[in-house]
Amino acid sequence: MAKSTGADPVGGQMDGDIESVLVTREQIRRRVARLGREVSRAYAGRELTIVAVLTGSLIFLADLIRQMPTRVRICVISVSSYVGKSTKSNGKPTLSKLPDIRSGADVLIVDDILDTGNTLGALVDTVRGMGAASVRTCVLLQKRHAAGPRLEADFVGFEVGEEFVVGYGLDHDNLYRNLPEVCVLRQHAQVGKTSPRPGRRVQDAIGDRAGEGV
Repeated sequence: MAKSTGADPVGGQMDGDIESVLVTREQIRRRVARLGREVSRAYAGRELTIVAVLTGSLIFLADLIRQMPTRVRICVISVSSYVGKSTKSNGKPTLSKLPDIRSGADVLIVDDILDTGNTLGALVDTVRGMGAASVRTCVLLQKRHAAGPRLEADFVGFEVGEEFVVGYGLDHDNLYRNLPEVCVLRQHAQVGKTSPRPGRRVQDAIGDRAGEGV
């Protein structure tokens, strides 16, 4: 299990908004490197089309593809079920203009976080309907829900609880994306929303490999 600590300071004027560091930059670096190898093995010998979900996936995507010695086409799409300062998905995903996907393509959808599954599920269905030969999903974070998973991603960086998290591309009202760690946002920074639970340990989706090198 990857241990969460607050030892690595967030720094700058955002310090007061952060309750705790949930996933450190080193844990992210190691896990993304492994994910890159896993994805590359899954698509060995094939050209891959990546559909990146804006805007939260961009930092994750940039680090991920640099770990992939694979022929890759990249397109982006804006899909959202969060509005403005909301900390909960409204369950009604809105898709921007659809990307240009070749018929018969192997597609990997890359997103920052899998919460309710509504957004990612809608996008998977849409891409399949465009004639893709295969559609898989890759997320940095997947939330655990008491009722059990509503949708499982094919490639997962870390599993997290119900805390509202920001950093490494994830935002609140389009802020905090530039934080190098995944952090729990304090109550006051959520503009009157319910307080998140205290920061807990984060479960590496592939088990206890926190000490594994790249």
